[in-house]
Amino acid sequence: MKKIFSYLLLALALPFMAACETDTDSNPILTERESFQLNTPPYAQNNVIDLESASIVELTCTQPAYGFPAPTTYTVQVTLDEQFVEATEGTEANYVSLPSTYRSATLNVDAYELNEALVGLWEAVHPSADLPNTMAVLVRLKANITESDRGVCYSNPITLPQVHVYKPVQTLKLPESMFIVGKINGNEWSTWFPFAKVTDTPGMFYAVVHCTADSNFKIGPEANEWEQARTYDQLTFTPEAINGAGACAGSDSGNSAVTKAGWYTFVVTTKIVGKEVKYTVDIRPAEIYLIGATLGGLWDFDDQGKCTLSADELEWITPAATAAGEARLSVKVPEASWWQSEFTLCDGVITHRENDNILDNWESDKGSNYSVKLTPGQKIRLNFAAGTGVVE
Repeated sequence: MKKIFSYLLLALALPFMAACETDTDSNPILTERESFQLNTPPYAQNNVIDLESASIVELTCTQPAYGFPAPTTYTVQVTLDEQFVEATEGTEANYVSLPSTYRSATLNVDAYELNEALVGLWEAVHPSADLPNTMAVLVRLKANITESDRGVCYSNPITLPQVHVYKPVQTLKLPESMFIVGKINGNEWSTWFPFAKVTDTPGMFYAVVHCTADSNFKIGPEANEWEQARTYDQLTFTPEAINGAGACAGSDSGNSAVTKAGWYTFVVTTKIVGKEVKYTVDIRPAEIYLIGATLGGLWDFDDQGKCTLSADELEWITPAATAAGEARLSVKVPEASWWQSEFTLCDGVITHRENDNILDNWESDKGSNYSVKLTPGQKIRLNFAAGTGVVE
């Protein structure tokens, strides 16, 4: 009930945060503050704050005097330097903002997040040095009126003179596989389609997927493991995925959905953040390319090698080869080179490179059944929904 009341108060107050000349005596007037008070914890002066054994570090502050009661969000910022330095052109800020935010003037700061930030700050400056047993930490708070960009101000900095940090034993691992299931590739939640690994990029995967309008889907690291499948709220979507051609959005039952029909390249990047593996999903219009000797030695993504869709839009067709040689094929993945998302046909099955060491060509490094050779005028038809391809 308190949370609801706070939001109602904010909703009523924000429209009146106008210039002073339009205010009346009955309207709340926002006072923009430059600072507010963060208290030095009494336990900090003569005691070691042991982040290895603690679960929280308690901080208290005085709410910024905005001129009226306003729900306030606090962000904890820390540095190992003697003062906070903001980012400038070509120079990064010297502090880290912790990911969790707080809405009370008593902040139970997550000790794991604090430790992770301090270890990162130390290693950025001392990459080969051991962690000291304790370190002095400068802390401040950033405040703003909740759910708005108004009332931004910073507390005074305080020093925690003896903070024990530690290098946690990493028990989490990045997933070795990735799957998508849903109303995709002509299926109704019956098939878990595998992603391919982006070569030399652990935790990054891609897949070429056909979606109808409002195609619901889930993504997970194991096939047929529904409990591990991520809901929309458990995924982070890039701006291109949300605002681009696919217009990805949340849907019913926690599913994600591509709202516009088409062929898309899904890219899932996983990263260990604190105590969990975070999933970031990028969705782009699919782009498939023929590369290499069959186009006269074209070794990059180029319009000359771009594949087109068949009349029924079920298959991808390469341009006709202009020279004899082994076909090299690739899915365009943002920020990856062509060889990192390369694939071939092995006995008619689409087979992705996935960290295979192809030093020269598929035939010499993997065998003749992996090598697709074309003569001038020949094309390759690719069916990504079925995972197959043929030379014609």
